[in-house]
Amino acid sequence: MTTVFKCNRLTKVCMNNRGTTKTKTETISFRLPSLLIDELRKEAEFENVTLNAFVTKIFSNHVKWERYERKVGLLPMTKVFLEKVINQLTNEQIIDLAQKIEKEYFKNILTVMKQRPTTRDFVDVLRTWLTVSWMQHNIVYRNQSYLFNIQHDLGIKWSLYVKTLVSGLSEDILAKKVEININENIISLTFPEES
Repeated sequence: MTTVFKCNRLTKVCMNNRGTTKTKTETISFRLPSLLIDELRKEAEFENVTLNAFVTKIFSNHVKWERYERKVGLLPMTKVFLEKVINQLTNEQIIDLAQKIEKEYFKNILTVMKQRPTTRDFVDVLRTWLTVSWMQHNIVYRNQSYLFNIQHDLGIKWSLYVKTLVSGLSEDILAKKVEININENIISLTFPEES
Protein backbone atom coordinates (compact mmCIF):
# COMPACT_ATOMS: atom_id res chain seq x y z
CA MET A 1 0.00 0.00 0.00
CA THR A 2 1.34 3.44 -0.93
CA THR A 3 1.30 6.17 1.69
CA VAL A 4 0.77 9.67 0.34
CA PHE A 5 1.77 12.70 2.39
CA LYS A 6 0.34 16.21 2.04
CA CYS A 7 2.46 18.78 3.81
CA ASN A 8 1.62 22.18 5.22
CA ARG A 9 4.66 24.39 4.58
CA LEU A 10 3.91 26.70 7.49
CA THR A 11 3.65 24.05 10.18
CA LYS A 12 5.91 21.48 8.51
CA VAL A 13 3.39 18.79 9.46
CA CYS A 14 2.39 16.19 6.89
CA MET A 15 -0.88 14.26 6.79
CA ASN A 16 -0.86 10.92 5.03
CA ASN A 17 -3.79 9.25 3.31
CA ARG A 18 -4.43 7.16 6.44
CA GLY A 19 -5.08 10.25 8.57
CA THR A 20 -1.87 10.09 10.61
CA THR A 21 0.63 12.93 10.79
CA LYS A 22 4.35 12.98 10.21
CA THR A 23 6.56 15.96 10.88
CA LYS A 24 8.55 17.08 7.88
CA THR A 25 12.30 16.98 8.50
CA GLU A 26 15.41 18.22 6.77
CA THR A 27 19.07 17.33 7.06
CA ILE A 28 21.58 19.78 8.50
CA SER A 29 25.20 19.42 9.64
CA PHE A 30 26.92 20.84 12.72
CA ARG A 31 30.59 20.77 13.62
CA LEU A 32 30.82 19.79 17.29
CA PRO A 33 33.71 18.81 19.57
CA SER A 34 34.29 15.04 19.64
CA LEU A 35 34.00 14.92 23.45
CA LEU A 36 30.56 16.53 23.26
CA ILE A 37 29.42 14.05 20.62
CA ASP A 38 30.70 11.15 22.75
CA GLU A 39 28.72 12.43 25.76
CA LEU A 40 25.59 12.84 23.64
CA ARG A 41 25.97 9.29 22.33
CA LYS A 42 26.34 7.94 25.89
CA GLU A 43 23.24 9.80 27.04
CA ALA A 44 21.23 8.62 24.03
CA GLU A 45 22.31 5.05 24.67
CA PHE A 46 21.38 5.38 28.34
CA GLU A 47 17.93 6.74 27.34
CA ASN A 48 17.66 3.86 24.84
CA VAL A 49 17.01 6.19 21.89
CA THR A 50 18.93 7.04 18.75
CA LEU A 51 21.38 9.91 18.81
CA ASN A 52 19.15 11.72 16.31
CA ALA A 53 16.07 11.32 18.54
CA PHE A 54 18.04 12.45 21.59
CA VAL A 55 19.42 15.58 19.90
CA THR A 56 15.97 16.37 18.48
CA LYS A 57 14.60 16.23 22.04
CA ILE A 58 17.31 18.62 23.25
CA PHE A 59 16.58 21.11 20.45
CA SER A 60 12.83 20.76 20.98
CA ASN A 61 13.14 21.41 24.73
CA HIS A 62 15.17 24.51 23.99
CA VAL A 63 12.73 25.89 21.43
CA LYS A 64 9.60 25.06 23.44
CA TRP A 65 10.78 26.02 26.94
CA GLU A 66 14.41 26.72 27.77
CA ARG A 67 14.75 29.83 25.61
CA TYR A 68 11.96 31.41 27.69
CA GLU A 69 13.22 30.41 31.15
CA ARG A 70 15.60 33.31 31.71
CA LYS A 71 13.33 35.81 29.97
CA VAL A 72 10.47 35.13 32.36
CA GLY A 73 12.55 34.54 35.50
CA LEU A 74 12.22 30.80 36.05
CA LEU A 75 14.77 29.12 38.31
CA PRO A 76 15.64 25.43 38.62
CA MET A 77 15.38 23.91 42.09
CA THR A 78 15.72 20.47 43.57
CA LYS A 79 12.73 18.25 44.25
CA VAL A 80 13.80 17.93 47.91
CA PHE A 81 13.82 21.72 48.35
CA LEU A 82 10.43 22.15 46.70
CA GLU A 83 8.88 19.35 48.76
CA LYS A 84 10.22 20.76 52.06
CA VAL A 85 9.07 24.30 51.30
CA ILE A 86 5.59 23.44 50.06
CA ASN A 87 4.92 21.10 52.97
CA GLN A 88 5.55 23.97 55.41
CA LEU A 89 2.66 25.95 53.91
CA THR A 90 -0.97 25.62 54.93
CA ASN A 91 -3.56 24.69 52.30
CA GLU A 92 -4.86 28.28 52.43
CA GLN A 93 -1.35 29.66 51.78
CA ILE A 94 -0.88 27.29 48.83
CA ILE A 95 -4.22 28.31 47.29
CA ASP A 96 -3.40 32.00 47.85
CA LEU A 97 0.05 31.58 46.28
CA ALA A 98 -1.37 29.77 43.24
CA GLN A 99 -4.31 32.15 42.73
CA LYS A 100 -2.81 35.56 43.45
CA ILE A 101 0.87 35.36 42.60
CA GLU A 102 1.71 32.37 40.44
CA LYS A 103 -1.37 32.57 38.19
CA GLU A 104 -0.51 36.08 36.96
CA TYR A 105 3.12 35.08 36.53
CA PHE A 106 2.22 32.01 34.46
CA LYS A 107 -0.30 34.02 32.42
CA ASN A 108 2.61 36.27 31.44
CA ILE A 109 4.74 33.23 30.56
CA LEU A 110 1.98 31.86 28.32
CA THR A 111 1.59 35.26 26.67
CA VAL A 112 5.33 35.43 25.93
CA MET A 113 5.35 31.90 24.53
CA LYS A 114 2.00 31.97 22.70
CA GLN A 115 0.32 35.32 22.00
CA ARG A 116 -3.27 33.98 21.94
CA PRO A 117 -3.12 30.48 23.35
CA THR A 118 -5.60 27.86 22.20
CA THR A 119 -6.41 24.76 24.22
CA ARG A 120 -3.77 22.90 22.18
CA ASP A 121 -1.16 25.60 22.95
CA PHE A 122 -2.08 25.50 26.65
CA VAL A 123 -1.72 21.71 26.70
CA ASP A 124 1.59 21.88 24.77
CA VAL A 125 3.06 24.40 27.24
CA LEU A 126 1.89 22.29 30.20
CA ARG A 127 3.34 19.15 28.60
CA THR A 128 6.66 20.90 27.93
CA TRP A 129 6.85 22.18 31.52
CA LEU A 130 6.24 18.65 32.80
CA THR A 131 8.85 17.20 30.44
CA VAL A 132 11.61 19.64 31.37
CA SER A 133 10.67 19.24 35.05
CA TRP A 134 11.06 15.45 34.69
CA MET A 135 7.55 14.82 36.01
CA GLN A 136 6.15 11.55 34.70
CA HIS A 137 3.02 12.13 32.66
CA ASN A 138 0.95 10.80 29.84
CA ILE A 139 -1.57 12.53 27.62
CA VAL A 140 -4.33 11.12 25.46
CA TYR A 141 -6.65 12.93 23.07
CA ARG A 142 -10.10 11.32 23.18
CA ASN A 143 -13.69 12.52 22.71
CA GLN A 144 -12.58 16.08 21.85
CA SER A 145 -10.66 16.34 25.14
CA TYR A 146 -7.03 16.16 26.24
CA LEU A 147 -6.63 13.78 29.19
CA PHE A 148 -3.52 14.24 31.34
CA ASN A 149 -2.21 12.09 34.17
CA ILE A 150 0.75 13.47 36.10
CA GLN A 151 2.74 11.52 38.67
CA HIS A 152 4.93 13.75 40.83
CA ASP A 153 5.67 12.13 44.24
CA LEU A 154 5.60 15.55 45.95
CA GLY A 155 2.53 14.99 48.11
CA ILE A 156 -1.01 16.31 48.32
CA LYS A 157 0.05 19.94 48.77
CA TRP A 158 1.82 19.96 45.39
CA SER A 159 -1.29 18.39 43.87
CA LEU A 160 -3.40 21.17 45.43
CA TYR A 161 -1.01 23.84 44.09
CA VAL A 162 -1.10 22.46 40.51
CA LYS A 163 -4.89 22.00 40.64
CA THR A 164 -5.44 25.59 41.79
CA LEU A 165 -2.95 27.06 39.32
CA VAL A 166 -4.08 25.10 36.24
CA SER A 167 -7.81 25.59 36.91
CA GLY A 168 -7.31 29.35 37.36
CA LEU A 169 -5.19 29.65 34.23
CA SER A 170 -7.65 27.62 32.17
CA GLU A 171 -10.57 29.79 33.28
CA ASP A 172 -8.70 33.08 32.70
CA ILE A 173 -6.91 32.25 29.45
CA LEU A 174 -9.19 29.74 27.75
CA ALA A 175 -12.48 30.71 29.43
CA LYS A 176 -12.96 26.99 30.18
CA LYS A 177 -13.28 24.89 33.26
CA VAL A 178 -10.87 22.00 33.39
CA GLU A 179 -11.84 18.83 35.26
CA ILE A 180 -9.15 18.04 37.84
CA ASN A 181 -8.86 15.14 40.27
CA ILE A 182 -5.97 14.93 42.72
CA ASN A 183 -4.53 12.62 45.32
CA GLU A 184 -1.22 12.34 47.16
CA ASN A 185 0.93 11.84 44.05
CA ILE A 186 -1.33 11.91 40.98
CA ILE A 187 -3.04 14.80 39.20
CA SER A 188 -5.61 13.97 36.50
CA LEU A 189 -6.69 16.77 34.14
CA THR A 190 -9.30 16.85 31.38
CA PHE A 191 -9.21 19.79 28.95
CA PRO A 192 -12.12 20.08 26.51
CA GLU A 193 -11.03 21.08 22.99
CA GLU A 194 -12.40 24.18 21.25
CA SER A 195 -15.95 23.75 20.01
